[in-house]
Amino acid sequence: MLVIIVAVVLALVAWQGWQRLDSQQQRIDELTQKAESNASQQSVSELASRLDGGEAEREEALQGTLSELRDEFGSYRSEVDETLGQVLDQLSQEQDTDERDWLHAEAAYLLRLANQRLQLEGDVNGAAALLRTADARLVDAENPALTPVRREIANELAALDGVPQVDRTGLYLALNAQQEQVANLRLSQEIEERAVTSGIEQPPTGTFQRQLARFGQELKDLVVVRHHDEALEALVTPEQESYLRQSLRLILEQSQLALLKEEQDLYQASLDKALGLLNDYYDTDREETQNVIARLQELQQAEIKPELPDISASQQELTRFIENRHETRGQSGGDA
Repeated sequence: MLVIIVAVVLALVAWQGWQRLDSQQQRIDELTQKAESNASQQSVSELASRLDGGEAEREEALQGTLSELRDEFGSYRSEVDETLGQVLDQLSQEQDTDERDWLHAEAAYLLRLANQRLQLEGDVNGAAALLRTADARLVDAENPALTPVRREIANELAALDGVPQVDRTGLYLALNAQQEQVANLRLSQEIEERAVTSGIEQPPTGTFQRQLARFGQELKDLVVVRHHDEALEALVTPEQESYLRQSLRLILEQSQLALLKEEQDLYQASLDKALGLLNDYYDTDREETQNVIARLQELQQAEIKPELPDISASQQELTRFIENRHETRGQSGGDA
């Protein structure tokens, strides 16, 4: 019995011990689970903390990278803008240079044309107009270095203003009018026809001596006796008169041709020869002859080819300016 009791007690003790062990085991498991749970939460927290830290680092790195990219882009944009500005400025300068070169070339051409117009054609007004146009081109160039050229142009314009104007059309028409007047002039040896009027209106009456005296008086009125100190020239024949009038007409036409060709010596010589024929062969006592002679003498004094000034100084000055400009540009490689 005792054994049974001991056995029962032992069984009870063993069961209680087992219960305690089981509870302790459960407690240990719970503690283990708690420990594991705490460890997992800590790990998660650490992981979350790490993740947060990594996210912040990445955000910071990203912001840093973006900031660097912004800085680089801004610097690159500034460089591009600066380069583009330089290129545009250079292009603008090159365009301005080309425009000035065109103005210089145009002015040089106009000055050369003005010299040709004056020297070859004697066109004073045309040459002055070309000089003024060339000066306007130089004004558009806006270059103070062109002042010497403009000064020469001003001097040449003043010289052209002093050249007397020749009215060739008026002179030509005046000579043409004198030709028509000369054709109607009377020669000095031409016999003037006069109507014979007889004072005998009634048949003579009276004695024979009275009638003879009256007849002698009538005959005396019909005959005029003139005394000359110099020998009389032979009367010109009708053929010679025609030749004389034709020669005078040709001489006047020659003076017109000399007028158009601006041959001053031939012009004056032709009119001098025409005046000689008028004085030698025409009736200078008549008023119309004197008027023709006076008009031809007046026309003979006309200056048909005035002395022209030299207007090549401005052209030479501009040529030197253009050559120096090209030479300076070639040495510096830039704008002159």
